[in-house]
Amino acid sequence: MSETYEIRVSDRLGPVLCGAFAGMRAESMPRQTVIEAWLTVDEFRALLVRMQHMGGQLVHLNCAVGAGHRRTPVP
Repeated sequence: MSETYEIRVSDRLGPVLCGAFAGMRAESMPRQTVIEAWLTVDEFRALLVRMQHMGGQLVHLNCAVGAGHRRTPVP
């Protein structure tokens, strides 16, 4: 089962990580990268592990769990 994630991390992530999964969109901003992707739980976990190895710090996370519903598991 896939869900839509919006992930914000500190610093700018490189193109290899930003293109790690098909359909993932990344936008670099000053001191932050915003990633939007439709991921399975396993892909999401793999992305978090890759970010951790690169020293990226999770700043904000939104996960769409259904039409019109959003929750924020990490403030």
